[in-house]
Order: sequence, then structure tokens, then C-alpha cells
Amino acid sequence: MARPVEYDLNKVLNTAMEIFWKKGFEGVSMNELVTHTGLNRRTMYSLFKDKEGLFRDALENYYKKQSSNKLSVLIKNPGIKGIELFFETFVFSNKFKGCLFSNTIREKDFMTEETYNIPKNYFERIRNQFEINLLQAKEMNEFSGDAKAMSLTMITFIHGFNVYGKYNHSKENGDAIIKNFLSMIR
Repeated sequence: MARPVEYDLNKVLNTAMEIFWKKGFEGVSMNELVTHTGLNRRTMYSLFKDKEGLFRDALENYYKKQSSNKLSVLIKNPGIKGIELFFETFVFSNKFKGCLFSNTIREKDFMTEETYNIPKNYFERIRNQFEINLLQAKEMNEFSGDAKAMSLTMITFIHGFNVYGKYNHSKENGDAIIKNFLSMIR
């Protein structure tokens, strides 16, 4: 009788998430995923169907563990305060990896629309919430600009910040960038 396969799904998803975060979807082979997760091929294909299935689950895992918290900060803190708290977590360091969702956006041509829509929909939710926070800020006399245009600028800024931080790890530079960016909405 075959012995049942034992694995910790949370650990598998965390490991896969880290590998995809470091190398990107296209840069990771199924062999690497099997090696690093400790699953055998049969179990890997049984659980996730293919590499993209595992990637989708890793993206969902990333959302639950990291990105949903950022969205929640915006929702729970109206106006400029929510935006400031949102950007407070953007800090450069030697271990800065950027954002898995921003990294994934640039790999659109290597995945299905279903998979691509995970980060795309996240950024659309963030952009919409930025606009809501900015409209709240207008009501509180904290902001006088165009809420939609600024929310689009903020999403563009997020992607640029995540790319720049991958090669410039200076915390001081990152702090200066965030401080200057936030001064544009005050």
C-alpha cells in the first residue's frame, strides 16, 4: 500500500511565492519548484495542474499575506491618513524585492488572462480606493486636485518605486522619494 503524501500546503505556497517573486513566472522551471517545495511531480501536478496553477495560488497567497493588508489600511483610514499609512510600508533595504504583483504585471505575455487578472484587479482596487481616499480628503479640505488623475499617478508611482528599489537599496533615498511624493497630495 502506498504511503500518503505529507506536505504543508502553506509552506509549499510560501516557498513557491518566494521563488516566483525572485525569478518571475517565466524564469522558474517546474524542476526548481519540485526541488524547493519538496513535492514530487505527481503531487505537484495533482494539486496545481501545472506551473501556472501553482503561480495563481502563489499570487493568491501573496494577496492574503501582504497585499490585502495594504488595501485594508486605505479602507480603514479615510483621506490622506490612509494614503500616508499605505506608503509608510514602502522602505528600501538590501533585501528589497519590490512587489510580486508589480513584477507579474510585466510578464503579461507569459500567462493566461485569468492569472494576469489577479495583480491587475488588485491594482484596480487600489487605484479605486486611492480615488475614494482622495475624494474624502477633498471633503476634509486636505486635497484640492483631481482625485482620478492623482490615483492613476499613484499606481504608476508604485510600479516605478518597486523597480527603482531593486537596484537602489538606500533607505534614505526611499524615504526622500516617499516624502516628496506624499507632498504632492497634501
